[in-house]
Amino acid sequence: MDIYHIALFLHIVTLIVAASATAITKLAVGRRARARTVGEALDWHNVLVSTSKVFPICLASFVLTGSYMVSVIGMHGWSSGFVVGGLVGVATLLASGTFLGIKGRALTQVLETVAEEGMDRPAPRLVPPPLVAALPAANTGVSLGVVFDMVTKPTSIPLALTVIVIGAALTTVIAMRGRTASVVRGAPAAQA
Repeated sequence: MDIYHIALFLHIVTLIVAASATAITKLAVGRRARARTVGEALDWHNVLVSTSKVFPICLASFVLTGSYMVSVIGMHGWSSGFVVGGLVGVATLLASGTFLGIKGRALTQVLETVAEEGMDRPAPRLVPPPLVAALPAANTGVSLGVVFDMVTKPTSIPLALTVIVIGAALTTVIAMRGRTASVVRGAPAAQA
């Protein structure tokens, strides 16, 4: 056992924790969308907000452990496609998460204002703007693209970035098609 393999283990654990947090946030978004009362919507929104605090920690851990592993490889490792792709993916996820966090805080204020009139009031119909609905799906695709790059280790930067873009595009299209289908059927739109 050496430090490199411990860093690799922590790198993988970071991905597992992020995937678990993603599952919880997706559950909370779905439950919040189906909430019958303002209190229930606020409870699920609070689960979403508290769980989302794990993501910046995961991103930092991912970069730190990855940086250590690349430093063991040597200086040429920093110019490899999979390393650049990973860093671009992390930066993209951080920017997206910051934007979603700002929108989430605004929604918290709206729900708390409505809750002042009574927690048992009917929950407002929450229909997010298209960008807010699409970003979580795109984030999943970016994450899958980064993982694919980490496993296949392309040396080409354009190839590594293309994998990430394709991942984001595919997951976004799939999620938006599902969202459109549920709205057409008259069901509440599941938020990605």
